[in-house]
Amino acid sequence: MLFGPVSKKQKPVYGRMYQTPFADRVRNEAGIATMAVGAISEADHVNSIIAAGRADLCAVARPHLANPAWALLEAAKIGYHDVAWPKQYLSGKNQLERNLEREKAQVQETPVERFN
Repeated sequence: MLFGPVSKKQKPVYGRMYQTPFADRVRNEAGIATMAVGAISEADHVNSIIAAGRADLCAVARPHLANPAWALLEAAKIGYHDVAWPKQYLSGKNQLERNLEREKAQVQETPVERFN
């Protein structure tokens, strides 16, 4: 398993999904399963990494530290509603799904300004 940075001499360029290229290269050149880590903060990031064959798994740590229900929120954002929520949170799940649908409808109704 690779972890980075592992040396003080390394100068990683931090940014969105910044370590994914390492998982991609190892997976596709060495032909072994990898896990992408590092600034992966949205379900769409995870889905695009896996769908593109850049890694076999994704680790999402800091978003879970900030919000222990991160996975539930991201599932709702991408429209996956068939996920079990703790019983005491079910009223919040229903409200979240309604609010996300309302936001999505508002975005679709808002005209896009074009710049020339």
